Amino acid sequence: MYSFTSRVRYSEVDEDGMMSIAAVMRYMTDCAMFDSIAIDYDLNRLNDNDLGWYITEWQIRINKRPILGQDIVINTWAYRFRGMMGFRNFSIDTTDGERLVEADSMWVLMNLKTLKPANVPDDMADGFTSKSPIQRKWLSRKIPVCDELLSKVSGGEADYSFRVRQMHIDTNHHMNNSRYIEAAAECLDDTDISYIRASYKQVAYKDDIVKVSTSDIDNGMQTVLYNDETEFAVIEMLYDLDKIDGIN
Repeated sequence: MYSFTSRVRYSEVDEDGMMSIAAVMRYMTDCAMFDSIAIDYDLNRLNDNDLGWYITEWQIRINKRPILGQDIVINTWAYRFRGMMGFRNFSIDTTDGERLVEADSMWVLMNLKTLKPANVPDDMADGFTSKSPIQRKWLSRKIPVCDELLSKVSGGEADYSFRVRQMHIDTNHHMNNSRYIEAAAECLDDTDISYIRASYKQVAYKDDIVKVSTSDIDNGMQTVLYNDETEFAVIEMLYDLDKIDGIN
C-alpha cells in the first residue's frame, strides 16, 4: 500500500468548510501517481513510452468528508491487472485510523500516440504496491440511466453546456476525470453526497462543447455529459448510504 499524509487546505474545501468532492478525487489520483513515481514510472518515463492511465470507472463511498485543517492519510493499492486493465482501491483516513472515504476504480493503460490500449508492462504490474481489495459490496459498474434522463439526452435537452478550457486539461491532454464530477455537481441542490459512481465513455478535449443533462432520482441525481457526436460520461450521486441497497 502506498500512503502519504496531508492537512486539508482552505483551497480544498467548499462553503461549508468540508473537502470538496473534486478535491477528494484529486487526492486519490495524486496518490496513484505517487505510487507510480515510487516504482520509477514517473511522468517523464510514461511520456517517453507514450503511456498514460485513463480512468474508466469510479465508485466512491464517503462516510464523512474531511474538514478544514484536519490531518489525513491517503492510501492506494492495486489489487489486479488484466491485459491493459488495472484495478485499484483507495482510502482516506484520519491519523487515528477512522475511515472517511474509500473507493474502487478501474483504469486502462493507453498509448497516447495511437490512442489504443497498451498491455501493462510486467515490471509495472510487479512494482505497484498491492494487497487484497476492500472487502465490501459496491454497486454495479454499469449505471442504469433513468428514462427521464434518457429522454432529455436524446432530445438534446441540456441543463447547461460549457466549452472545455485549458484549465480542464491534464497531462493526458484531455479533460481530467474530476472535472466531469464538478460539472455534474453544478446541478445539485444538496452537496451532502455519500456515494458516487462514474462511468467514462469517451474523453473530452480542449474546445469540445460538453452538454450536461441531469435528472433527480430516488436518493440522488444522475447526469450524462455528452455532445452531438459522443457521450463522455454517466455519473450518479447518492445522498444517504442507508438508503442504498446492497452496500451496507
